[in-house]
Amino acid sequence: ILCRSPSLSEMPLGSVLGRRPTCHRNICTKVLLAEGRETPFTQHCRSYENTYRTFQTEIQNLKDQVQELHRDLTKHHSIINTDKMGEILDRSLHIDSQISAQHSTVETMRVMFEEWDETFQRVSNEQEIYEQLHDLMQLKQENSYLTTITKQISPYILSIAKVKERLEP
Repeated sequence: ILCRSPSLSEMPLGSVLGRRPTCHRNICTKVLLAEGRETPFTQHCRSYENTYRTFQTEIQNLKDQVQELHRDLTKHHSIINTDKMGEILDRSLHIDSQISAQHSTVETMRVMFEEWDETFQRVSNEQEIYEQLHDLMQLKQENSYLTTITKQISPYILSIAKVKERLEP
């Protein structure tokens, strides 16, 4: 499932200010972390999840503040403190730059993990080929034993068959 968050200008004001949960897919991360294996990828996922939750909390705080300002403006017809509005805007721009930096970091990690994945896949493929070759060698060895045993008992079987043929005309 792909999740695209619309910009504030694309969303109705009620959606912007409401407490709708942010679309976030962390099921895979939870599964990875539950496996208990500590890998560079699980470390990255743990760090990402912490950063994501921090962003989510900060954005929710900003939403709450904007909702309060919006309510004061529309319902109470109060004069809005422009300093507070400026602080919210500055904080929002700061968070946006942090999210962009995190996005860049994740992109870099994606490329790195793709390279690791290719190496891992290559090693897995080599291991599978080795196991297939090993299996074939075992079959070859078992077949060799069967051939040897068959060659050893063949004269006896032929001899018994000749005797039986003479006894039963």
